[in-house]
Amino acid sequence: LPDAEPWAHLPEATLVQRHSQWVDLELEGRQPLRATLAGKLKGVKLVCGDRVRYSPVPVEAVDHALPQAQVVAVLPRRSLLKRGGIDDREPWQLICANADELWICAAVVDPPLRPGLLERAYALALDAGLAFRIIVTKRDRASGKDTLPELDPVREMGLGIVETSASRGAGLEPLQALLRDRTAVLVGHSGVGKSTLVNALLPGLALKTGAMSRYGTGRQTTTAARWLPTPYGGTLVDTPGIRTLSVRGLDRGLLPTLFPEFPADWIEDPMALDPEDEALDLDYPERLLSLQRLWTEMAERNPNQRGG
Repeated sequence: LPDAEPWAHLPEATLVQRHSQWVDLELEGRQPLRATLAGKLKGVKLVCGDRVRYSPVPVEAVDHALPQAQVVAVLPRRSLLKRGGIDDREPWQLICANADELWICAAVVDPPLRPGLLERAYALALDAGLAFRIIVTKRDRASGKDTLPELDPVREMGLGIVETSASRGAGLEPLQALLRDRTAVLVGHSGVGKSTLVNALLPGLALKTGAMSRYGTGRQTTTAARWLPTPYGGTLVDTPGIRTLSVRGLDRGLLPTLFPEFPADWIEDPMALDPEDEALDLDYPERLLSLQRLWTEMAERNPNQRGG
C-alpha cells in the first residue's frame, strides 16, 4: 500500500464498498459518505473494511458530476482475510480487511453440513489472525437427539461452535454478545441460511433470503460483501455464498494447528499414507484425506502470489 503518513492530518473512514468510479465510506458515528479515489489508489486492490484517509474536497481534479470527497490514502491493515485465487491472473481474492472474527455458517440440512469447508475456513482465519467460530444453522431441522457427529473432530479441537435456529430465535444471544464493538465476517455456502440469520440478528434489515434450487444448491441472495452496522456496537460483514474456499498458496505451517491429532512427520508429507489403512488406527479417516487435499493445494503457488 502507498505510504499514508503524508496524509496523517486528514480524517479517517472505513471503506464499505468499492464501485467503478467511487467508493462508499463509513465515517465516525456511522455516517455514510461517497468519495472518489486519488489517482495513485485506482490500481490498488481495496477491500471492504479498509481504513482510509480522505479529504472533504478533492486534492486532484474530479468530474463535477462525481462525489467531491476524495480518498487519498489507505492505512496499514491489522488483518486481511483472503482466499486463494482461481488462476495466476488473480492470485488472491480479498474478502475483508481489519476484521476480528470469521464465522462460517454450516446448515444441519439443505445443504448438508460439509466438514471439509469448515477446515478450509479455519485455515483462512488462521492465516489472517482472526478468531474462528462455526455457526450451525437450521438446528430445528434435526432431532434434538442428533448430536451432529460430523462436528466431533472440530469439537475435540476446542473450536467455538454456536448452534442456532433463526426461525425460533435460538442461539442468537451469544452471537449478539460477540458483536459488541467487534467486526465479524460471515461466510458459507448459498442456502445455508446466512441471510435468515442476519435478519434474526438485525431485525428490520429484511435482507432477501433464498430457498434451495431444484438442483439441491442454494440460491444466491448476496452479490457483494455487505458492511452491516449492528445495534450492539460492532459490525457484521455478510459475504456472497461460496462454493469452496481455496487455500492455494497458504503457508503449510498452518497445518499442525488445523490437524493437531496427527504426528509432525505425517503433516510434513501425508501423501504416502492411506486413510483406509486400518493399521493407522484413525478415529476420523476423512481428516487424513482432508489433510492430503489441503497439503497439495497449499503448494499450488504462483510467482504473483504475495501477502495480499
